[in-house]
Amino acid sequence: MTDAVLVPDDRAGLSLRWRLARWLPSLSLGILLAWLVLVPLALVLISSFKPTGFPSDKGWTTANYSDVYFSAEFWELVGNTVQFAFGAAIMALSLGALIAWLVERSDLPMKGLVRALVILPMATPPVLMAIGWVMLLSPRTGAINDLLIYLFNLDSAPINIYSMGGMIFVEGLALVPSTFLILSPAFRNMDPSLEEAAFTSGAGLFTTIRKIFLPLLAPTIMAAAVFLLIVGFLVFDIPGTIGMPVGIFVLSSQVVYLANDAPGGLPEYGLISAMAIFFLVIVLTLAWSYQRYTRLQGQFVTVTGKGWRPRSVALGKWRWPAFTMIAIYFLLAVAAPVAILIWTSLMPYQAGVSLDMLEKATLANHIDFFSNRRAVQSSINSVLIALAASTAVALLSVLVSWVVIRSKAPGRKIIDALSFLPIAIPGTLIGVGLIYVYLTINFIPIYGTIWIIMIAYTTNYLSFGSRATHGVMIQLHADLEDAGKTSGAGWWRRMRRIIIPLAFPAIAAVWIWVLAHCMRELTSALLLKGANNTTLPVLLWGYWSGGEPNKAAAIGVWLVFAMLICVAGWQIMASRSKSSGREAV
Repeated sequence: MTDAVLVPDDRAGLSLRWRLARWLPSLSLGILLAWLVLVPLALVLISSFKPTGFPSDKGWTTANYSDVYFSAEFWELVGNTVQFAFGAAIMALSLGALIAWLVERSDLPMKGLVRALVILPMATPPVLMAIGWVMLLSPRTGAINDLLIYLFNLDSAPINIYSMGGMIFVEGLALVPSTFLILSPAFRNMDPSLEEAAFTSGAGLFTTIRKIFLPLLAPTIMAAAVFLLIVGFLVFDIPGTIGMPVGIFVLSSQVVYLANDAPGGLPEYGLISAMAIFFLVIVLTLAWSYQRYTRLQGQFVTVTGKGWRPRSVALGKWRWPAFTMIAIYFLLAVAAPVAILIWTSLMPYQAGVSLDMLEKATLANHIDFFSNRRAVQSSINSVLIALAASTAVALLSVLVSWVVIRSKAPGRKIIDALSFLPIAIPGTLIGVGLIYVYLTINFIPIYGTIWIIMIAYTTNYLSFGSRATHGVMIQLHADLEDAGKTSGAGWWRRMRRIIIPLAFPAIAAVWIWVLAHCMRELTSALLLKGANNTTLPVLLWGYWSGGEPNKAAAIGVWLVFAMLICVAGWQIMASRSKSSGREAV
């Protein structure tokens, strides 16, 4: 038998194939992520310098920037946005942190019920929460205002929801569950010996919070605050529902207004793009801060392992008042707005709550929802888009996490950055960017179809999905995959037999979370709507803004019901993910 000898050309060929194999994972994912994230942003930048606002049109100009940035109205808009974002963030952070501490570090009664009460508002889409509060606190027809006028013999409504304060109030309520979910693990994992030492030294509760809790939790609290600010800058649903009817605009609602209701009748894409660049710079800065603070959390390790045990602070006489406070939050965030939606959906026209009107209750609006061809088609569109987008996000997230956490592929940090970047891109900007992409590249005929909305949702929620699967991929010990590799299993077989089964609860939790958010998302779908791709939230918005609140309420009731199922499934899969992660470490 003769030995095979590799000539230089053979060795060069093997070296080239080896280098290509190393680059293949990050290169293929990088191209896909660049198409989803960078191409729309690049076309938005180009369109901001175009006289017509379309990237493919001739000519260049800076007039769009001068029209926007030298306008006093624009800076008033920025001021409104900052006020709204900071106000909602402060309210949500204060209430969410207090509830998280009560649940994780005190002897609060019925903690399981409290967790459910705090998370349930996620089943109420923000646009429905806003509509519910308009029905409760409208100066003309608000049920609570009518009650206050009757009880105190007032001449006019004492509360006006159509205000900056009303917008901040509703957005703050909507953001509390996210704040709670971010801060709860940090409170839960703090070493109780630190606070015990403080109490032993004679420090009171507030001194302990100020000198122990706040310094140790500073990175997590700052990360939560920055995240809430990002959401405040991005969100459209609540400012659009409460602020737009009375001329109170923030950046996101102004973009939607210029795209759908511009004074000239045509979308002002040039102004939108110039405005979006400012928007993007601000939110990218916040996203960088968020990532920085989340990395700093690792420097404040307080779970020491051996001897660790949780400690509950005795609330004494404040136990039931604390529980009552959380129950009031649930009443404000879920019970009151959903109850008025149910009432309105059963009325033949918008009317106050009274025993006399109860006799006129009817299921006509609900029957119309199930028999209306447009409503049925919108429901089918919403389900198809949600299923496709959630599946795409789950698959992409697993692949991104494997490349970033498990592989040694060059460029994996770039993949990580590209997958995180969508957190800083508003839904309005994604929608506008995709309009440019698929009007310019018209050989891909998806403009005006459900698939362009699916791509928008996939881009929008990729950052959440990849962060979630990063966590579970870190928990899975590398020896598991190494054992499969030693046994001769290829990449696909290791993924199918080892990684995916162990990570399945987390993948399923991501899938359900994205599914739920796709079902309720309004902004991108509103900008990308066409004759045949209307979604349920867009149809609801059309009924509401078109003066048919009873039909909008009926759609909202069934949307909340669907969201309840999704949130329950997400919680079940998330709890299983934690259990499987602990077993796999």
